[in-house]
Amino acid sequence: MILYYLYNYVEKMYSVYVFIPVFFGVLLYVFNGPIDHWWREKFPIPFDRKIEAWLVAHFPAFGKFDNDKKKLFKQRLALYTEARLFQSVGSELGVVPDDVQAMVAAHGVHMGLGFKDYLIGDMDRIFLYKHPFPSPLHHNLHSVETHVEDGTIILNTEQLINAIFQPNNFYNTAYHAYAEAMITIHKMLGLPQTWEKIKLVSGMSQDEITAQVGIPITDPAVVHVACYFSFPEQYKTHAPDEYEIISRLFRI
Repeated sequence: MILYYLYNYVEKMYSVYVFIPVFFGVLLYVFNGPIDHWWREKFPIPFDRKIEAWLVAHFPAFGKFDNDKKKLFKQRLALYTEARLFQSVGSELGVVPDDVQAMVAAHGVHMGLGFKDYLIGDMDRIFLYKHPFPSPLHHNLHSVETHVEDGTIILNTEQLINAIFQPNNFYNTAYHAYAEAMITIHKMLGLPQTWEKIKLVSGMSQDEITAQVGIPITDPAVVHVACYFSFPEQYKTHAPDEYEIISRLFRI
């Protein structure tokens, strides 16, 4: 009402100035997230030393990066966790600790290092259970779901923690989820489409991996990509042609 009054009853040359701060105020409100993200890209905050220690101890890929790539990885990991919503799911939605966010996000950041879009499209919500979960789409208990159309990833953190500490016995569902997202978002074609060589690389059969995921896996390419990032040396040894294809598509 005040703006309406000013516009209609104050001289026009003065009323215009009323809208200038309002206009910029609306812009700042609408674009607050992107502006803040841009600022953090230009002026990154110091990386959490405890999270870096965890990466060194439990995320093998990080230890193989050169110094420049480590710096890029840490910057992107910090920006990714800040830009994405992480929520724990139980009796109600809860806050996810920073170290758990980093544990999950490290997999997506690793896979996206070759891309400018390190936020992986609109995949902006990650929901975490502490155990296998049912969903409206899959009523049986399972450990991972990816919905690119809704921008959501749902994970069972128990399965992921087991995969991090016992990679030869447990399938890495974080790599699986991010692989599903990136294959769809980047429209990757020509990926391996059979289960051949998967057991040679991972030590796990199709039935074992499917059982751990908990729902049918319709695209073996997702498993190939997850195994490529989980077991890079074994994958290169047992599937050299497929290794070259995935390396090219993920710009590694």
